[in-house]
Amino acid sequence: MCVYQAPEVYVKQFVERALASVEGVQLFEEMKVSHIGLRADYGIENIVIEAEAPCERAKGREQVKEYMKDFNRAFGIVIDVPVERYYSEYPKPCRERIGFELLMRFGDRVDPVYVKEFEIRIGKESEAIASALTEFRNVIELLRKLQLVTVVARSEPSPELIVSRVNELIEKHTATLREALETSHERAKLYFNTWRRTMDLVYGREVVEKISEDTLTELFTKLTVYVTWLKSLGVTLLEADLGGGRYTIPLRLYLEGSEAVIKLFWLGEALARFNVAYLFERDEYDWVFDPAIAPKLDTFFRDLGAFLLSIDWSREIGLDLLKRVYQNIVPREVRRQLGEFYTPDWIAQLIIWRALHVLVRGSPPQETIVPDPIDRAVELIDEFYNKHKRLPRLIDPTCGSFTFGVHYINALLKWYTAKMVSIHPVEFARMIMDSVAGIDLNPVAVITAKVNYLLQIYRLLTIYGSFLVEQPAIPILRLDLLSLYLSQETGEKRDTLDAYFVHGQAGTIFLRVPLEILGIDVNNKLENELRRRGVNIFLYQAKDSKDKELHYIEIALPLTVVDKVKNSLVFLRALKALIITGVEGFENEVGTRLQESERDTLEKFRKIVQVLEEKGMDTIWYTIVSNYVLAIYITRQKFDLVLGNLPWVNISKYPEGYAGFVKNVAKNLNVLPTRQAAKKLDISIPLFVVALKYLANSPSITALMVPSSIFRGLHGAEWRRYISIPPYTLIEVWDLEDIKPFEHANNQPGIVFVLKG
Repeated sequence: MCVYQAPEVYVKQFVERALASVEGVQLFEEMKVSHIGLRADYGIENIVIEAEAPCERAKGREQVKEYMKDFNRAFGIVIDVPVERYYSEYPKPCRERIGFELLMRFGDRVDPVYVKEFEIRIGKESEAIASALTEFRNVIELLRKLQLVTVVARSEPSPELIVSRVNELIEKHTATLREALETSHERAKLYFNTWRRTMDLVYGREVVEKISEDTLTELFTKLTVYVTWLKSLGVTLLEADLGGGRYTIPLRLYLEGSEAVIKLFWLGEALARFNVAYLFERDEYDWVFDPAIAPKLDTFFRDLGAFLLSIDWSREIGLDLLKRVYQNIVPREVRRQLGEFYTPDWIAQLIIWRALHVLVRGSPPQETIVPDPIDRAVELIDEFYNKHKRLPRLIDPTCGSFTFGVHYINALLKWYTAKMVSIHPVEFARMIMDSVAGIDLNPVAVITAKVNYLLQIYRLLTIYGSFLVEQPAIPILRLDLLSLYLSQETGEKRDTLDAYFVHGQAGTIFLRVPLEILGIDVNNKLENELRRRGVNIFLYQAKDSKDKELHYIEIALPLTVVDKVKNSLVFLRALKALIITGVEGFENEVGTRLQESERDTLEKFRKIVQVLEEKGMDTIWYTIVSNYVLAIYITRQKFDLVLGNLPWVNISKYPEGYAGFVKNVAKNLNVLPTRQAAKKLDISIPLFVVALKYLANSPSITALMVPSSIFRGLHGAEWRRYISIPPYTLIEVWDLEDIKPFEHANNQPGIVFVLKG
């Protein structure tokens, strides 16, 4: 005689077995409210659990919602996972997928926030049940922790708290990340070498070489933790806003660890259900999401999820949060060695107000400094809008963490609220993204700036149904500002840009990716395989060795397609469609038929990207090419305000090829110092002129921070002449040498205001 139980009993036995090993759990069976006839199967502190027969989980979904409301519980679980005996004892057991669902209260609403299912294969039942047991315990332990840290979870995300928690992540996991970096396959090495090369260009090779290899590796791993947290925070905030307060991403990170990050970030599923795909491009720090590496860092991702869950991100976030976190992660001595100094908020606010005053009223304000520069800026924005029926367009050409942009967007938001402007919030967000932009070469700065940008505007974004009708395209571009010179000038090849070789020819930009420099060993097998797939490898002579030949891959993209794009978002969608569906997808997004030469070039571009991705070599050059073309589109519209803090680096500190490129740009723009003074050429000089010439509208105001030495020294003479002749007018110069505005720095900054037109 065969003895078996009711199907749901096997599920209840699973629940009891799982909870028996959870330390300190207090289980209440058969929770009852007799006078209204309610009966939940189990209760644990602030959780109700409803057990259904295997494969019948859907039957309990509405029931558990009612229990949560009537028992006043924050969480509910409906589960249909049985013990193993169900499959051997019960006649004709259901072998469809089983699992559990976690539901959470959001005010008066209850919604599912997490679903975990398991496939049952004949002979593999025990493995599936064991996996379900682990996952279910993890959920229970997490929910109990959330109850214990209620005070923290409801705390304001202050810089002090966030700095402390990020530092905890770094201290706990830096060694693990470093081990994964040093023992992983070639992709991790490629990402690190790309980062090293970029650092040479951002700060100067001479500067970077003074920092020990051990310190650089430690810095890279710390920055990886920081950027991973930043990206997770960005998608969490947007998901919470679009999902009516719900955010499941931290929960998935905690419960699924590496499995979740591969799906969310490597495969780009983080915000796919809201029609958002372009928040972050691939960069050097994405090595931790690589499917071959992520499993080694599973605990790190789970801890990251727990950290994000413990903070109430619905609270107001300070304007300087990310800057404070970054400055606490990177040691002051390392930042000093790198010459990295973030602009004080008061200077950014002052420059915004004074530049707007000149733009709108034609002259600087009579007051030198005021206590409320952003409030003054609001009135000037209102005057400009009433006259031109658009927002003043601002770009920071070397934006760092986007201090200028953050304060300017803050002024726009204050104007929007104070003047009760009759523009839909989504449309206003779109107007901001079309009017406020930033450029930087440093990948950490770009990610920080994007999240900072998002923190200012995400509350304006709303959904129709369950997704955004139009995706947010955050206009922070990763590229070398001097590359805009290449897009405007024609002629012979220009050398070394963004660690690569770039040149323009007949309306096409060519990006040459040097393989050895990025740590890729080129051999006959690799060459033959790539060529067989249609990817050509070229040779070039290394400048530092007459006998050394290096290899590069050439990627081309026609600039003529820029003229056929309606806006930056369309361009991003079109590039995505190109990679996924081919040239036809690109044409569908752009809404026009391309010329055959354009189609052929785009098809070759697509093939190269796909092959490099398959070979594990596609790191960031796709991002650089797309950012370059997007920058050309955005900057063709020109800006009314070009504001920022330029980097100050003597070009002798750069790699030889790049130093030559900078000198060439300065010479062709007529700002190269004469004779011996040329040795003191600072990169801020050509950067200033490129920003003024190629970004500034007419009329417009360019106000940039530069080293005050170029006000007086011979090496700044040509620059001073350039900014003082038509169509430019020098409005005012601020020498801040005695003020020393940068913390713990004795450098000598100044501010130059130039009117164009």
